[in-house]
Amino acid sequence: MINPDIHGVDYQLGQTYGFFDERYFVFARDNYTCQVCGKSKGKILQTHHIIYRSNGGTDRVDNLITVCTDCHTSANHKKGGILYKWQAEHKKVKQYKEPPFMNTLRRRIFDKYPNAIITYGSETTLKRKEIGLEKTHYNDAIVISSITAIKANPNEWLLIRQFRKKKRSLHESTARKGRKEPNRTQKRNRKNTPYYKGFWLNDKVSVLDQVGYITGFTSGGAYIKNKNDEYITLPGKSYKQVGISNLRLLSHNNNWQYIRNAV
Repeated sequence: MINPDIHGVDYQLGQTYGFFDERYFVFARDNYTCQVCGKSKGKILQTHHIIYRSNGGTDRVDNLITVCTDCHTSANHKKGGILYKWQAEHKKVKQYKEPPFMNTLRRRIFDKYPNAIITYGSETTLKRKEIGLEKTHYNDAIVISSITAIKANPNEWLLIRQFRKKKRSLHESTARKGRKEPNRTQKRNRKNTPYYKGFWLNDKVSVLDQVGYITGFTSGGAYIKNKNDEYITLPGKSYKQVGISNLRLLSHNNNWQYIRNAV
């Protein structure tokens, strides 16, 4: 066991939980890209054992890596080949960091739709093939909802988008372009100020009947982006800033944006 303290239902919630099998987990972790040639389109992908099974390598996902059939060759397995080199170096695979974010996003969705039923992506491949749909995020969302036949295309969607209020690169060892001195005191410039004259970053506001979110502040104004991530500007103006007097607060938000649209 990797974690000897694991117990109860945690036995079932390993790295590959929610995936059809280990292969699909490895492909997703490696972004469906061959880790030798770096290509994905038009390639047939396989999982390769970094430590060969003949040498005691396991089927654990941290010993598996995505390789296309053009690179998964006998020559590459032999001394001098890239796969042989990986084994000698005990190559480390990258960590699959998306699940923690998706768990957070899933919680937000259930807060918004408390009557929703949990299902997982491991079911999408088989169901999508049964309905005859190609692989897209949109089609995966359709089959994950347990639809068995498509009668009409839905015309409403909900976008949940994360907004980072804190700027991580406040401290600088060298000055950025346009600055004479590096920011060693972690001083925020006006655009990175989280609060200004009653408004906060990521507040939902209305600007002349256009709805958007505050992404930054300037002296006397703010930067507003709409649901399509486009800046909202005042009529006849070329600059992006919108004066504070032109803003009407719709709601305060934390680090999330909920955008619903009916086509």
